[in-house]
Amino acid sequence: MRIAEGDEAAFAALFNLYSTPLASLALRMLHSETAKQEVLQEVFIKIWLNRDRLKDVQLPGPWLRKITVHECLQYLRKTSLYNAKLGNLNLEGASFNQALSTISVKEIQLAVKHALRVMSPQRRTIYELSREKGMTTKEIAAHLGLSDGYVRNALSAALQAIRSFLPESVRLPAIIIFLLFFRK
Repeated sequence: MRIAEGDEAAFAALFNLYSTPLASLALRMLHSETAKQEVLQEVFIKIWLNRDRLKDVQLPGPWLRKITVHECLQYLRKTSLYNAKLGNLNLEGASFNQALSTISVKEIQLAVKHALRVMSPQRRTIYELSREKGMTTKEIAAHLGLSDGYVRNALSAALQAIRSFLPESVRLPAIIIFLLFFRK
């Protein structure tokens, strides 16, 4: 076979002769024009890249159909795995959303109030300046005459205290809700 020797004209002739029937086969298997194009491209790329093996091919038609069927099955496996993973992500998202919907905003607000009551006055002030006044850690540090690092640590400790007042099953989602919706 001349293609095995790198003859591009022979390869173009092979493509012109078999691309339409192979495209038809791929479309019947995949039911998608886009998928058909991807598979057909992959088939002919593999043929060209492995052209040195074409010397042993006696009947190119059945051999090309076999490669096309194999590529179609590969494509279906890949999309099936992709769709399964996507479905799992959707289920996880649904579970997360369901957990979020069971959390009462009042429970979160109550936990924050309890946590604020037991905080030191300075930590409570830092937290309130950050969350209620919307000040940055640098602004709070300048306002209170503290270091930026101290303010960041105090905010972190305040959030940790709030988390400790939340039920274990809702700590992460609740704190996310709180940070997203109650921060001004």
